[in-house]
Amino acid sequence: AIEEMLRWWTPVQSFTRVTTRDTELRGKRLREGDVVMLLYASANRDEEVWGDDANRFDVARDHARSRHLAFGFGEHLCLGASLARLEARVMFEELFARWPRFELAEEPEPFASILINGVARMPVVLES
Repeated sequence: AIEEMLRWWTPVQSFTRVTTRDTELRGKRLREGDVVMLLYASANRDEEVWGDDANRFDVARDHARSRHLAFGFGEHLCLGASLARLEARVMFEELFARWPRFELAEEPEPFASILINGVARMPVVLES
């Protein structure tokens, strides 16, 4: 479930880079000095990778961990990815152990940033 959550709502929203030479990407010509942007949410909902149900949240998705880009990829993989996964797992284990039922009290307030995703405020009702 945590991997699908990461695919669905990535910690980083986007990254930009500047091309260092003329190249072509998926049939589009890019010139040296062009600015390109990776939108993680878009990449993590790419139908070519995720199939026809890419826009469906599915905690049983079997290949989420190996294919989402929430923590980057290859040499750009976040050094804290394993710790973040562990923290999320422990948080949910402890939450469910103490309060097996909970619900939103109000709509969550997102953290205001163009770079990272986050929640600034999320009131919940906890029931044991």
